[in-house]
Amino acid sequence: MPTVTVTRTLSAPTDRVWQVVRDFGDVRWIPGGENGEIRGKGPGMVRIFAGPNGKIREYLESVDDAKKTLVYTIPENPPFPVTGYRATMVVSDDNGKGELAWTCEFEPQGASAEEAGKAIETMYGVMIGWIQDLLDKG
Repeated sequence: MPTVTVTRTLSAPTDRVWQVVRDFGDVRWIPGGENGEIRGKGPGMVRIFAGPNGKIREYLESVDDAKKTLVYTIPENPPFPVTGYRATMVVSDDNGKGELAWTCEFEPQGASAEEAGKAIETMYGVMIGWIQDLLDKG
């Protein structure tokens, strides 16, 4: 299975970055997220957004506070030319700042693995920027 990872150190303490990432139901950092829908709490919960090809449903698989790791899937209608979308977000310490590594495993569909990976990598870069914007607001 191809994978892509985007890693960036954010200008906030590690624990603060983790607070934003681990709260799967708090989508303030996503533009238009307030128009989304959250169903459930904890692993098994779903967040639903309007996407370019219909609704996107993201399912929370797991949250590990000790390892600062969150895993979610988009089993159908992902906003990328892929199937089998499974993402892992890991927050680690980088000299007191939170480093976010966002990795996706996927199978390309309708595009090459390189094209699909580049689309995911580009979007992750944008989304990490949105998280940074929220952190900058305090």
